[in-house]
Amino acid sequence: MSAAVFSGQTAGSYLETCARRQTRSDVVMWLTENFETLLKATGRRALKWSTLAEHLARDGLRTQQGRAPTPNGLRVEWYRVKERITAAKAEADRRLRDGSASPAVVSTERAPTGPSDEEILALMTEADNEERLNRERRERIAGYEAQRRPKVAPDQASIQPTAPAEVVETAQSQPASLETATQPRVKIGQIANHVTMLTQAPRYGADRDKPLPPPYVGPRPDGMPEYLPLDALMPLDATGRQPDGRIDYEALPGLPRRSFFERDRDWAKACIPMVEAIPHEDRSLILRGLLMRARDQMKTLY
Repeated sequence: MSAAVFSGQTAGSYLETCARRQTRSDVVMWLTENFETLLKATGRRALKWSTLAEHLARDGLRTQQGRAPTPNGLRVEWYRVKERITAAKAEADRRLRDGSASPAVVSTERAPTGPSDEEILALMTEADNEERLNRERRERIAGYEAQRRPKVAPDQASIQPTAPAEVVETAQSQPASLETATQPRVKIGQIANHVTMLTQAPRYGADRDKPLPPPYVGPRPDGMPEYLPLDALMPLDATGRQPDGRIDYEALPGLPRRSFFERDRDWAKACIPMVEAIPHEDRSLILRGLLMRARDQMKTLY
């Protein structure tokens, strides 16, 4: 075998790039770098691939799988490298021939030049004449329209025509139909809701001498029972405290007062829905305490 096979001569840079794009195998890289040397060696005589495989394995070159090269595998890889490089050279030659065969087209046309000064003056004069003709035509049309417009007397010009007043009929002026007037308030088979309002419970003993609180003034609170009148509520400006400063749960502002009811259970029954109508996060500690007291009162039988 010729010593040139193992001389490690490097091929062109395009061969190295071609090999690196295809694989990372050391064997393929070596075959690509020494392509010209191997091509000359295989052209003169048959190459002993077993000897070449032993030399490459001893130098530490491995395949892509990390194995030592074999004679048959080396022969197959050399065939692939030769086909790839030959095709790359043919493509490069074809592009070179195509590029040299098409000469650069040199434009022989003269670059367009702008109009001369005389041409510019002629264009400006033509535009001015056209504008003057259009202005005269508009003035003539305006004069014709002014002559055709009828003349109006000065005393009549100030009189503005008024539109006739529209008569709008409201729903209140229309009489109700007989069917609507005679329609019953309660449908057949349904019983009207009857509510008996509570009244002030009688007071006995020393309670008769105590003055009643001022009347409640304001809208009907949420959750207030239908049977409960506004007189049963404490005014909104009430202090809600006893004379000694303690909290008076039976006389909180805006809530039912205990003195209106005859029994504690009735008072608690009226307080619970009004407190529960307030969202839990908006209830104060006093309202929560009142709710607990009212619920305890409802547990009693009397």
